[in-house]
Amino acid sequence: MKELIATMGPMFWLITFFAVLALAAVAERLFYFHRISINSGEFLRGLSALLRSGQYNEALHEACRLPGPMARVVEAVLSRPKLARAELRDIALEAAELEVYRIDRNIRCLQVCATVMPLLGLLGTILALVAFYEQPGITDGAAAMPEIVSTLQRALLLSATGIALAIPVYLFYMYLASRARKIVNNVERAGLECVHIICDAREQKAEDEAKKAKAEGKKCRSGMCHLESAPEPSAEPEEA
Repeated sequence: MKELIATMGPMFWLITFFAVLALAAVAERLFYFHRISINSGEFLRGLSALLRSGQYNEALHEACRLPGPMARVVEAVLSRPKLARAELRDIALEAAELEVYRIDRNIRCLQVCATVMPLLGLLGTILALVAFYEQPGITDGAAAMPEIVSTLQRALLLSATGIALAIPVYLFYMYLASRARKIVNNVERAGLECVHIICDAREQKAEDEAKKAKAEGKKCRSGMCHLESAPEPSAEPEEA
């Protein structure tokens, strides 16, 4: 192994640097996605129960307690529960858009590494062949067979190393990019669901209060009619 590394030269260490950088990015994103993962369905059901009962402070406390972009978007919506539906929707989408950078962070680095590593291997191959043909006497057929074999080995190893390391990096990039898009979609959906829950609960409360007021008005009018329909006591003159 040491002989192969020595054969490939400094270009191998440059390719290895990008491979280590990609490995660090993969580990960081996997840890981040694991840390922010919550059960969105259970979270929204709990929020719905709190909001429909008018417990906005408890719902806001629950959102502040949880980590991750979904809780932050819901917190942004819950901090302004009295706004109109359209305004709350804009707040939810803006908050979700701000979380996209945090979710996609370091994923682009994997794409760069997966693109650069095979190019570095190809560059190392070309440089090895150029260095070989720049030796005096090579064009006259004076090169020994061991030198030709060593040069070809170095050139092929550099290309193979760059491609071999780029393949898993690109696969991780595709996996993490797909997972990031799913998280962004869930965050936007949670924000919009929270908006609908708040507005529906508010409208339902207004309808209940209107029905209650209407029922009390009918009861009051019925009582007044009863009083009006009751016969007044007749005043009879006293006999002398």
